[in-house]
Amino acid sequence: MEPEIKISVFELTKTPTPEGRYSEEGYPAGDLIRKQINDNWEKYEKIIVSFDGIVQMSRVFVDEAFAKLLEDHALDEINKKVFFPDAREPTVKQLNTAFKLRLKILDSQKAREE
Repeated sequence: MEPEIKISVFELTKTPTPEGRYSEEGYPAGDLIRKQINDNWEKYEKIIVSFDGIVQMSRVFVDEAFAKLLEDHALDEINKKVFFPDAREPTVKQLNTAFKLRLKILDSQKAREE
């Protein structure tokens, strides 16, 4: 396993304001970032996500790119593996809000299944 990989949101999306849930018609969206993280999950000990060049992200982009990782990985696994070293305070708040909301969604889905 390699030590780390850096994933640049700006380089993948080619925009300072990424938005959208699914990449359609050639416009990169949140699913592209989540796929990059998941594709590299077993290959690297540490996944560093860079927000350099990002001005603002839509709520659905953040949910799809990051919070939906909870569908495949536990929160503590994500906290140990994925790092956001250059995330500014508004981005950190946005990430935290998205993770909390996604956890509630997953809990309610689980409750309905039971």
